[in-house]
Amino acid sequence: MQFADSETQGLLRTTARSYLAETFPRERLFALERGDAELSRDDLRAFAELGWLGLLAPEDVGGGGGTLLDAAALFEEFGYAAVAAPVAVANIALFLLSGLDPELARPLLRGEQLWTISEATRGGPGVVGGAEPPISVSGGRVSGTLSLVPFAALSSHVLAPAQTEDGEAYVALALAAAELEPVALLDRRGYANVNVRDMQADGVAYLATVPQTAGLRERSDALVAAFSVVELAGMMRRVLEMTSEHISTRMQFGQPIAKFQAARHRAAELLMQVETTRWAAYHALWRYAQDGSTDEIWLTKHWAVRAAARVYEISHLLHGGVGVGMEHPLHLYTQGIAAFAVRGGTMDELVARTLASIQRSRPAEVAQ
Repeated sequence: MQFADSETQGLLRTTARSYLAETFPRERLFALERGDAELSRDDLRAFAELGWLGLLAPEDVGGGGGTLLDAAALFEEFGYAAVAAPVAVANIALFLLSGLDPELARPLLRGEQLWTISEATRGGPGVVGGAEPPISVSGGRVSGTLSLVPFAALSSHVLAPAQTEDGEAYVALALAAAELEPVALLDRRGYANVNVRDMQADGVAYLATVPQTAGLRERSDALVAAFSVVELAGMMRRVLEMTSEHISTRMQFGQPIAKFQAARHRAAELLMQVETTRWAAYHALWRYAQDGSTDEIWLTKHWAVRAAARVYEISHLLHGGVGVGMEHPLHLYTQGIAAFAVRGGTMDELVARTLASIQRSRPAEVAQ
């Protein structure tokens, strides 16, 4: 893996940095946090016009044909700008549906529809702590609840595992007839509990059935985890910059506090946590693109959970009382860091996912 942006990644990064800074200034971020504003379909269409919603979709269906590392460069900038947008989930959905009918893909690529992904069933039945599918399809009816579906109000479908009469399947569930119960969380991603009560099964499209379901579910979980770490790394990078600027300009005893050894040591640790998280995420995605292995993704997520706690603690410590007030923008990032750190599972679940992934990819070595 080359630890430098390609020409495409550099262009994506530059364009996203400029557009997001102009379209989502600090005032709008504060309004989104308070609930005085919300992400709109106009924003989705703007993302689509920039080619961001279909970056990972094949060119033959009108997508960008980008790589996972191209997408990572873009998603990191959304984290850097503290913009909670469904660009990552839209791309993951299209990536999972590589054989999608072009006619079905076009409204997604134009931003007219959004397909989101349920994250409530991570792990699956083969992983310690994993959850059984909360949606059941039986007798031509669908029932169950998907908890904490991101961007549910903007979405027309949600991708999720479901229990059927023949076993577990992976489905696209139409949300038109579902009841949405909004839930406000720190990362401002428009979560809702999706309640389905005796809905007709014609609102379900089957994407995979036994035995393909386990593989598709693992890819979905892994990509959600990997890209969440990428966005997390973007937030961390901006927090590092804000903290470095603060300690370089904040005066105590006639000199910047960055001159004091204790502050310098804390800043050095902050830099280490940010950079290791960032490059671990990129390397895990590169490895996945090379051979389909997900074990490095779960290792990276495990590390990111630990690093996020230190970044949160050190950044607020070095900002002092300034970083505690809600008028300062630091909390827009550290709240997101705290929320993103818990996405993907507990530490025990992440260890179990890592071990299960290694056993699947190298069963002979594990057996020895």
